[in-house]
Amino acid sequence: MKTHIEINRANLIHNLTLFARIGGKKIIFVVKANAYGHGLTEIVDLSKHLPFIEYYAVDSLLEGLAVSRQAPKKKILVIGWADDREIGEMIDRGFEFVVPSLAYFSRVKALAGARRLRARVHLKLETGTTRLGMEPRDLLHSAEEAEAAGIDVCGVYSHFANIEDTTDHSYARQQLKVYKGVSGRLPAGSILRHFSCSASALLFPETYFDILRVGISAYGYWPSKQTYLSYIESKKKKIELKPVLSWVSRVAQVKEIERGRYIGYGLTYQTFNRSRIVIVPVGYYDGYDRRLSNISNIIVNGVKAPVRGRVCMNMIMAEVTHIPEVNEGDRVLLLGRGDGVKIDADYLADLAGTINYELLSRLNPLIPRVVVPGEDGLRRGTGTGKRG
Repeated sequence: MKTHIEINRANLIHNLTLFARIGGKKIIFVVKANAYGHGLTEIVDLSKHLPFIEYYAVDSLLEGLAVSRQAPKKKILVIGWADDREIGEMIDRGFEFVVPSLAYFSRVKALAGARRLRARVHLKLETGTTRLGMEPRDLLHSAEEAEAAGIDVCGVYSHFANIEDTTDHSYARQQLKVYKGVSGRLPAGSILRHFSCSASALLFPETYFDILRVGISAYGYWPSKQTYLSYIESKKKKIELKPVLSWVSRVAQVKEIERGRYIGYGLTYQTFNRSRIVIVPVGYYDGYDRRLSNISNIIVNGVKAPVRGRVCMNMIMAEVTHIPEVNEGDRVLLLGRGDGVKIDADYLADLAGTINYELLSRLNPLIPRVVVPGEDGLRRGTGTGKRG
């Protein structure tokens, strides 16, 4: 394979178990967006045996169908918007799904009535993120009308707007106050309450409620530098999140070039001396952001090599003048760690002016995902490992 992504089984289990212990509760494991770029099929297959995972949260019916085929005993929660056809199929299949407005509630009522089936929903409360979500009075009205409407309210939840990008959590506490005020008016014990994310799970036990919802940190990343700083300041016990993903490619060609040669589109890099470069067969189509042109590094034979020239659709170039014995076919690490060197998603996201969420979730889903057992996320030798 010219490129593949390695998924570390041990690190995934470590992270999920960590959150189960932190919360002392069952987990809603968020696997939307192709499991944050890690591979939906592989991630569900590796985690479905864990008894503390009660739900898989996905964005769409399509993702829900994929999960249900692999893990038929787990509950599916679809947290994205759906049209009438998709809502109907979710009702037919018994999936649980979000209801974010009174108009949406009416659509669900009509579709469930036409089928003579009960819809299983989670009402989403608007607490200040200003995305999908009901105002408090609308949610309470929907909860009151649900039984007669043929709708089972399985859960009530919300989402934080400003808990990751700051060390001032006053806005998050304001949202939490709204949520507590509304959820406290609903029947105790019959409706699942959830208002956590990775950041709140790490920082605020009062957000745990009935079940813990975890996304980015299950894959081994802190939600932000601010979350990490807040955790260090407030907690005495150190924890380790272990990145699950490594992205690997190969050297396609090695070139010796003279001083003064240009590299790549737009002539954005010119050599200062006689140099040696490698061409690696990945590019922005694969998810290697074009904004990394001329500023990022890759790892070749355990040594960092600077990217030279613009990232192309299916190729990048990097300088290996300082690295001896580089040959065609040699392993290249684009993201991950090995031989004491690492390039993580936080580093690349900082260079690209984005966040680790985006960088990971945009990895091309067509790239093969290979499950590896080891602790460091790296396969030794040249075998292909096990496809998930």
